[in-house]
Amino acid sequence: MRNIVPALVFSLIVMVAGLAQAVTVAGTYNSTEGAMTLRQQGDRVTGRYGNDNGELTGVLYDRTMDGFWIEDSSARRCSTAKNGRYYWGRISIEFTDSGFSGQWGYCNDALTSAWSGTRTSSPPRKAAPPPPAHNDDPFTIREELNIEGTWGSTEGDIRFRQQGNRVSGRYGSDNGEIVGSLTSQIMQGYWIEDSSSRRCSTAKNGRYYWGSIELTFDGDRFGGRWGYCNDPPTQSWSGQRK
Repeated sequence: MRNIVPALVFSLIVMVAGLAQAVTVAGTYNSTEGAMTLRQQGDRVTGRYGNDNGELTGVLYDRTMDGFWIEDSSARRCSTAKNGRYYWGRISIEFTDSGFSGQWGYCNDALTSAWSGTRTSSPPRKAAPPPPAHNDDPFTIREELNIEGTWGSTEGDIRFRQQGNRVSGRYGSDNGEIVGSLTSQIMQGYWIEDSSSRRCSTAKNGRYYWGSIELTFDGDRFGGRWGYCNDPPTQSWSGQRK
Protein backbone atom coordinates (compact mmCIF):
# COMPACT_ATOMS: atom_id res chain seq x y z
CA MET A 1 0.00 0.00 0.00
CA ARG A 2 1.29 3.46 -0.80
CA ASN A 3 0.15 7.04 -0.38
CA ILE A 4 -3.31 7.87 -1.76
CA VAL A 5 -3.34 8.59 -5.50
CA PRO A 6 -6.09 10.51 -7.30
CA ALA A 7 -9.24 8.44 -7.12
CA LEU A 8 -9.90 6.29 -10.16
CA VAL A 9 -12.76 3.90 -10.66
CA PHE A 10 -11.53 0.68 -12.23
CA SER A 11 -13.83 -1.60 -14.14
CA LEU A 12 -14.59 -4.75 -12.18
CA ILE A 13 -13.21 -8.09 -13.29
CA VAL A 14 -15.93 -10.71 -13.38
CA MET A 15 -15.79 -12.45 -10.04
CA VAL A 16 -15.99 -16.03 -11.14
CA ALA A 17 -13.19 -15.65 -13.69
CA GLY A 18 -11.00 -13.73 -11.27
CA LEU A 19 -11.21 -16.37 -8.56
CA ALA A 20 -11.09 -19.53 -10.66
CA GLN A 21 -8.95 -22.33 -9.26
CA ALA A 22 -6.14 -24.00 -11.13
CA VAL A 23 -6.30 -27.19 -9.03
CA THR A 24 -8.72 -29.52 -7.30
CA VAL A 25 -7.45 -30.13 -3.77
CA ALA A 26 -10.07 -32.56 -2.44
CA GLY A 27 -8.62 -35.88 -1.32
CA THR A 28 -6.41 -37.41 1.36
CA TYR A 29 -2.93 -36.33 2.47
CA ASN A 30 -0.19 -37.30 4.89
CA SER A 31 0.79 -34.08 6.64
CA THR A 32 3.05 -32.81 9.41
CA GLU A 33 -0.12 -32.42 11.54
CA GLY A 34 -1.45 -35.92 10.87
CA ALA A 35 -3.54 -37.63 8.18
CA MET A 36 -5.80 -35.12 6.42
CA THR A 37 -8.96 -35.32 4.33
CA LEU A 38 -10.07 -32.26 2.33
CA ARG A 39 -13.40 -31.54 0.65
CA GLN A 40 -14.03 -28.84 -1.90
CA GLN A 41 -17.02 -27.02 -3.35
CA GLY A 42 -16.09 -24.28 -5.79
CA ASP A 43 -13.45 -22.18 -4.07
CA ARG A 44 -14.45 -23.30 -0.55
CA VAL A 45 -12.36 -25.97 1.18
CA THR A 46 -13.08 -27.79 4.43
CA GLY A 47 -11.29 -30.69 6.04
CA ARG A 48 -10.29 -32.80 9.01
CA TYR A 49 -6.84 -33.88 10.22
CA GLY A 50 -5.50 -36.13 12.96
CA ASN A 51 -3.98 -33.68 15.44
CA ASP A 52 -6.41 -32.81 18.33
CA ASN A 53 -9.54 -33.43 16.23
CA GLY A 54 -8.30 -30.80 13.79
CA GLU A 55 -10.61 -28.95 11.41
CA LEU A 56 -9.78 -26.74 8.41
CA THR A 57 -11.91 -24.11 6.68
CA GLY A 58 -10.74 -21.78 3.94
CA VAL A 59 -10.97 -20.30 0.47
CA LEU A 60 -8.80 -21.01 -2.59
CA TYR A 61 -7.18 -18.18 -4.54
CA ASP A 62 -5.59 -19.87 -7.54
CA ARG A 63 -3.39 -22.56 -5.86
CA THR A 64 -3.31 -20.93 -2.40
CA MET A 65 -5.76 -21.72 0.39
CA ASP A 66 -6.18 -19.10 3.11
CA GLY A 67 -8.28 -19.78 6.17
CA PHE A 68 -8.15 -21.29 9.64
CA TRP A 69 -7.21 -24.42 11.59
CA ILE A 70 -9.36 -25.29 14.64
CA GLU A 71 -8.56 -27.89 17.35
CA ASP A 72 -9.77 -29.19 20.71
CA SER A 73 -6.55 -28.09 22.39
CA SER A 74 -3.21 -26.46 21.55
CA ALA A 75 -0.38 -24.51 23.17
CA ARG A 76 -2.41 -21.29 23.13
CA ARG A 77 -6.05 -20.45 23.85
CA CYS A 78 -7.57 -17.61 21.79
CA SER A 79 -9.85 -14.94 23.27
CA THR A 80 -12.69 -15.75 20.84
CA ALA A 81 -14.06 -19.04 19.49
CA LYS A 82 -14.28 -20.40 15.96
CA ASN A 83 -16.87 -23.12 15.38
CA GLY A 84 -17.29 -23.38 19.15
CA ARG A 85 -13.62 -23.96 19.97
CA TYR A 86 -10.99 -21.59 21.40
CA TYR A 87 -7.88 -23.20 19.92
CA TRP A 88 -7.39 -21.98 16.36
CA GLY A 89 -5.22 -19.90 14.06
CA ARG A 90 -4.75 -18.70 10.50
CA ILE A 91 -3.20 -20.75 7.70
CA SER A 92 -1.89 -20.10 4.21
CA ILE A 93 -0.88 -23.16 2.17
CA GLU A 94 -0.04 -23.60 -1.50
CA PHE A 95 -0.99 -26.76 -3.38
CA THR A 96 0.83 -28.64 -6.11
CA ASP A 97 -0.29 -31.78 -7.93
CA SER A 98 1.55 -33.94 -5.36
CA GLY A 99 0.86 -32.12 -2.08
CA PHE A 100 1.10 -28.77 -0.31
CA SER A 101 3.33 -26.54 1.80
CA GLY A 102 2.65 -23.42 3.80
CA GLN A 103 2.52 -21.82 7.23
CA TRP A 104 0.26 -21.46 10.27
CA GLY A 105 0.04 -19.28 13.35
CA TYR A 106 -1.92 -19.01 16.61
CA CYS A 107 -5.16 -16.99 16.75
CA ASN A 108 -4.69 -13.87 14.56
CA ASP A 109 -0.89 -13.80 14.91
CA ALA A 110 1.50 -13.78 11.95
CA LEU A 111 2.11 -17.15 10.28
CA THR A 112 5.50 -18.49 11.39
CA SER A 113 5.28 -22.31 11.61
CA ALA A 114 5.61 -24.68 8.65
CA TRP A 115 2.89 -27.10 7.52
CA SER A 116 3.35 -29.49 4.59
CA GLY A 117 1.79 -32.63 3.20
CA THR A 118 1.87 -35.25 0.44
CA ARG A 119 -1.22 -36.34 -1.48
CA THR A 120 -2.13 -40.00 -0.93
CA SER A 121 -5.17 -40.16 -3.25
CA SER A 122 -5.92 -38.89 -6.72
CA PRO A 123 -8.19 -35.84 -6.93
CA PRO A 124 -11.83 -36.71 -7.70
CA ARG A 125 -13.35 -35.73 -11.00
CA LYS A 126 -15.91 -33.65 -9.14
CA ALA A 127 -15.25 -32.00 -5.78
CA ALA A 128 -17.30 -33.35 -2.87
CA PRO A 129 -19.53 -30.90 -0.99
CA PRO A 130 -18.28 -29.60 2.36
CA PRO A 131 -19.78 -30.77 5.64
CA PRO A 132 -22.57 -28.61 7.13
CA ALA A 133 -21.19 -25.20 8.08
CA HIS A 134 -21.19 -23.97 11.66
CA ASN A 135 -22.76 -20.63 12.45
CA ASP A 136 -19.42 -18.93 13.12
CA ASP A 137 -17.55 -20.43 10.15
CA PRO A 138 -15.88 -17.34 8.59
CA PHE A 139 -16.69 -18.59 5.11
CA THR A 140 -20.36 -19.52 5.60
CA ILE A 141 -22.51 -18.09 2.83
CA ARG A 142 -24.73 -15.31 4.18
CA GLU A 143 -26.53 -12.58 2.27
CA GLU A 144 -27.74 -10.29 5.05
CA LEU A 145 -25.31 -7.49 4.08
CA ASN A 146 -24.85 -6.15 0.56
CA ILE A 147 -21.85 -3.88 -0.09
CA GLU A 148 -21.92 -4.03 -3.89
CA GLY A 149 -21.32 -0.64 -5.50
CA THR A 150 -18.84 2.24 -5.43
CA TRP A 151 -17.22 3.43 -2.20
CA GLY A 152 -14.82 6.30 -1.63
CA SER A 153 -11.88 5.28 0.57
CA THR A 154 -8.49 6.30 1.90
CA GLU A 155 -6.93 4.17 -0.85
CA GLY A 156 -9.04 5.58 -3.68
CA ASP A 157 -12.49 4.71 -4.98
CA ILE A 158 -13.41 1.03 -4.59
CA ARG A 159 -15.85 -0.77 -6.85
CA PHE A 160 -17.15 -3.81 -4.92
CA ARG A 161 -18.87 -6.84 -6.46
CA GLN A 162 -20.61 -9.39 -4.22
CA GLN A 163 -21.93 -12.91 -4.74
CA GLY A 164 -23.36 -14.39 -1.56
CA ASN A 165 -20.70 -13.72 1.07
CA ARG A 166 -17.85 -13.64 -1.49
CA VAL A 167 -16.56 -10.16 -2.32
CA SER A 168 -14.15 -8.87 -4.95
CA GLY A 169 -13.27 -5.34 -5.96
CA ARG A 170 -10.92 -2.84 -7.59
CA TYR A 171 -9.51 0.42 -6.27
CA GLY A 172 -7.28 3.20 -7.53
CA SER A 173 -4.01 2.72 -5.65
CA ASP A 174 -1.49 0.71 -7.73
CA ASN A 175 -4.16 -1.19 -9.68
CA GLY A 176 -5.52 -2.48 -6.37
CA GLU A 177 -7.61 -5.62 -6.08
CA ILE A 178 -9.63 -6.95 -3.13
CA VAL A 179 -10.78 -10.52 -2.53
CA GLY A 180 -12.53 -11.63 0.63
CA SER A 181 -15.51 -13.06 2.49
CA LEU A 182 -18.23 -11.40 4.56
CA THR A 183 -19.32 -12.68 7.94
CA SER A 184 -22.12 -10.53 9.34
CA GLN A 185 -20.64 -7.00 8.98
CA ILE A 186 -16.98 -8.01 8.78
CA MET A 187 -15.05 -8.66 5.58
CA GLN A 188 -11.80 -10.63 5.87
CA GLY A 189 -9.51 -11.16 2.92
CA TYR A 190 -6.64 -9.60 1.00
CA TRP A 191 -5.56 -6.51 -0.91
CA ILE A 192 -3.31 -7.11 -3.94
CA GLU A 193 -1.38 -4.42 -5.87
CA ASP A 194 1.20 -3.99 -8.63
CA SER A 195 3.66 -2.40 -6.20
CA SER A 196 3.95 -1.37 -2.54
CA SER A 197 6.55 -0.73 0.15
CA ARG A 198 7.09 -4.46 0.76
CA ARG A 199 7.37 -7.47 -1.55
CA CYS A 200 5.99 -10.76 -0.22
CA SER A 201 7.78 -14.10 -0.69
CA THR A 202 4.77 -15.68 -2.42
CA ALA A 203 2.27 -14.37 -4.97
CA LYS A 204 -1.49 -13.92 -4.81
CA ASN A 205 -3.33 -13.80 -8.14
CA GLY A 206 0.08 -13.50 -9.84
CA ARG A 207 1.33 -10.46 -7.86
CA TYR A 208 3.84 -10.23 -4.99
CA TYR A 209 2.51 -7.09 -3.29
CA TRP A 210 -0.39 -7.99 -1.01
CA GLY A 211 -1.57 -8.27 2.57
CA SER A 212 -4.48 -9.12 4.83
CA ILE A 213 -7.46 -6.86 5.50
CA GLU A 214 -10.29 -6.81 8.02
CA LEU A 215 -13.02 -4.24 7.33
CA THR A 216 -16.17 -3.63 9.37
CA PHE A 217 -19.19 -2.19 7.56
CA ASP A 218 -21.73 -0.01 9.37
CA GLY A 219 -24.47 1.27 7.09
CA ASP A 220 -22.82 3.42 4.40
CA ARG A 221 -19.41 3.51 6.08
CA PHE A 222 -16.59 1.08 6.79
CA GLY A 223 -13.45 1.11 8.89
CA GLY A 224 -10.74 -1.42 9.45
CA ARG A 225 -7.12 -2.40 9.14
CA TRP A 226 -4.64 -3.73 6.58
CA GLY A 227 -1.18 -5.29 6.84
CA TYR A 228 1.67 -6.47 4.64
CA CYS A 229 1.89 -10.11 3.47
CA ASN A 230 0.87 -12.42 6.34
CA ASP A 231 1.47 -9.87 9.09
CA PRO A 232 -1.51 -8.97 11.32
CA PRO A 233 -3.40 -5.94 9.91
CA THR A 234 -2.45 -2.76 11.83
CA GLN A 235 -2.82 0.14 9.35
CA SER A 236 -6.15 1.97 9.10
CA TRP A 237 -8.44 1.88 6.04
CA SER A 238 -11.82 3.60 5.96
CA GLY A 239 -14.45 4.57 3.41
CA GLN A 240 -17.99 5.68 2.63
CA ARG A 241 -20.53 4.53 0.07
CA LYS A 242 -20.99 6.93 -2.86
